[in-house]
This record gives sequence, C-alpha cells and structure tokens, in this order.
Amino acid sequence: MKNAAPQSLDVMTLPLLGERLIEASAGTGKTYTLAALYLRLLLGLGKQAAYPRPLLVEEILVVTFTEAATEELRERIRARIHALRIACLRKNAQGEEAEKPKDTSLGQLLVEISDHRDAADVLLAAERQMDEAAIYTIHGFCQRMLSTNAFESGVLFEQVLIEDEQPLRRQACADFWRRYCYPLPVEVARIVGLEWKGPENLLADLAPYLHGEAPAFRLPPQEDETLVSRHENIVATIDAYKQRWLASAADLEALISASGVDKRSYSSKHLPNWLQKVTLWAEQPTLDYQLPKDLVRFTQQTLIEKTKKGEPPVHSLFEETERLLEAPLSLRDLVIVRALSAIRDSVREEKRQRAELGFDDLLSRLDVALQQPGGEQLASAIRERYPVAMIDEFQDTDPQQYRIFRTLYVGQPQCGLLLIGDPKQAIYAFRGADIFTYMHARGEVAAHYTLGT
Repeated sequence: MKNAAPQSLDVMTLPLLGERLIEASAGTGKTYTLAALYLRLLLGLGKQAAYPRPLLVEEILVVTFTEAATEELRERIRARIHALRIACLRKNAQGEEAEKPKDTSLGQLLVEISDHRDAADVLLAAERQMDEAAIYTIHGFCQRMLSTNAFESGVLFEQVLIEDEQPLRRQACADFWRRYCYPLPVEVARIVGLEWKGPENLLADLAPYLHGEAPAFRLPPQEDETLVSRHENIVATIDAYKQRWLASAADLEALISASGVDKRSYSSKHLPNWLQKVTLWAEQPTLDYQLPKDLVRFTQQTLIEKTKKGEPPVHSLFEETERLLEAPLSLRDLVIVRALSAIRDSVREEKRQRAELGFDDLLSRLDVALQQPGGEQLASAIRERYPVAMIDEFQDTDPQQYRIFRTLYVGQPQCGLLLIGDPKQAIYAFRGADIFTYMHARGEVAAHYTLGT
C-alpha cells in the first residue's frame, strides 16, 4: 500500500479512532502533544475527531519502554491535568473575564469545553487517580494482561518474576559448549575456536536473539546437518576448487595478458604475483576456510568490469571462483541456530522447574496467547479494558512487541492506536531501536502525521 504524504499534526483535530503514526523529532514537544491528546480523551474533545465517549484514566493505555520514562510521563500528564483543571475553575468563576492561558493547547481545549465546572470535576478525579493510570512499560503491560486475564492467556498458576536471566543463560551456554564443541574432531574444533574463544563469546553473539526473533540466514541450516558434516562439505568444496585452479593456473597469465582487460589493473608486475599467491594457497592442505584476498581479482564479473575496450578474458575457472566466493563457507550460522535452540530450551525448562518467569517471557507468553485459537477472546478483553492505546518511543519497538499491538488494535474501528516515535532514532540498534520494525509498521499504517517544532 502506498502511503499518502504525512500531514502536519493538529492536536485538536487528530482523529482518535483507527491507527495513526505520529513522527516527532527530539525537541518538537512529543510529550506535550501526548498529554494534550490524553486530555482530549478524558473530556471527549475534538468534535468530529473526538473519541465517541470520554474515557477514564484506567481506560487509556500508554506504553513506553523504561520505568523512568513511565514515571516521568505519569507526572507530566498529571501536571497537564492539574493545569487545565485550574484554568477551568478560573473560567467558571470569571466567565468571559478570565484571562486566556499562555499555554496555547490549554486555550484550545478551554474553547471546546462547554461546562467548565463539570470538566474541572472530571479532571480532579483523573488527577487523584493518576497513580492507577494505565501507564506502563511494555513488560509491565504484558505482566498485567497475563495476570488479569489468566484464564484466557493460559497462565493459571503463580510464578516468580526474575529480573536477571543471565546466570541461567550463561549456564545453558556452557552446557551447550560442553555437549557440542568438546567432542568435535580437532580440525572442526579449531574452526569453531576461530569464531569464538569460548561459551562467553558465543553467548555475547547470541544475546540479541535469545529473547526475540531468530536471525535470518540466506541459506538456513538443514535439520539433519551437523558441524562435522558441514565442515566436510566445506573442505570438499574448497579442495575441489583448488584442484581446478592447479589444473588451469598455467594458462591464466597468458589468457589475461592477451585480453582487453585494463593492463594498469592487471600489470605484468602484479599479475604473476597474484597468480602465484593463489597457487601457493591451492597447494596447501585445507585447514580452515580462509580464501586468498587476491582471489576476487579472478572472478568473471571483476574481469568484465576491468575491461574497458576489447574482449574480457573468459574461462570456466573465473565463473567457479565467483561461485566459491559467494558460497557460505562457515559454521557460524549452524552453531548459532543449534545454540539458540538448545539454550532457549534449557533456560525454559530450568524456569519451569523453578516456577520462574523472566521479563522477556512476559512478551512471548502474551504474544503466543494472542496467536492461539482462543486468542481473540483475550484480545477482546484487553480492547474492552483499554479502547485507546498510545505507544510512546515507538522506534524502540521490536517485531514481537509490534505484533502484540498489531494483533490487539489494527483493523479495530472502535479502538484507537497512536504510534508516536522519532524516525531519526530508529537507526540506533545499540539502544534497542529497530529500524526494520519501524519501516514495516510505517508501511501498514496509512495515516501519518508529523510534529513540527
């Protein structure tokens, strides 16, 4: 679906039903805008763009990604509720004589309020109830939904929430290393050792995937593939190429020199040296998967690109070189897939025996519960409890988190889903952002808005 150009956001006319993506850079008043939308929901403001009825604080779901951010957001919203309540009381007492608030958005809200005394009462109740407001971290939201909808989600017993699963993961990774790597033949163990010095290094590489989506590989490993069989296939591939090179090497210098290839690139000084280096490599036994860096000079594509005039040198070995360089000559993906599976299973079983639950289990449990055959009953219960959701810092959402909110709210015309994020920060993977999830969501949500300075 091709999205329309983003609209400039007007806080008073933004429709509060359906899905909306609000892109707001740092310093543009994102929290200020979110609080104004919150006030509209509490008072049912916005005319045709309003939510059909005023909502209570416990009906407006606000999700962000750290405990500190939730507390700051709660206090900022509470302060805005208080400011508007005071403005309503002054307006009620002084009528048209009341001084206009310096705050533009409060002034806009006041103009739409017909009964300022009634609005002040609603805001007072909301201000007093802010400690119970539905403002959560993503993990806090999932934990609450699993516990309050225990029957629908299938979580029917008490479990202890553990804050740090790293000791369990470290033990599981060490067990995997002992079971899978210690028994390997020396030549295979050497290759694995070139990738990771030990289980701690392997665990560091696995960390981003242990609680989320598995990495995607161009050629996923076969189910019955082992490290030894993969190693043997790679060595056979390299050895076959070496034999092919040695059989053709004597003809290559004359073939390339007589072609139209650029002689500044393939000079009589460098060409023999490159050929000799590759030949020396081809004469050695294959102890690892390293290929000579000069091999790329002898792919058919490279030789064609380096031929500006005349005909390029053509040889079946050049095509074979290209295929070798493109081949996945590595045990890395196979080790990662096997280790992820083994460590996840081990940690899951250990937590099951201890009746423990990790923070990341909260997301996966809710995600799985929503995808099960009875998941719609759970989703319906959550939507009834929170008809409108605002996801702050949306650029930090990962695929699993987005799938949860998508399942709950996308395509539900009676609900509102506001995704608020900074696209410029979506590239910062080191702090949890996920540019691919952000782009995917941006493609699915038709209504885009931008927040100006």
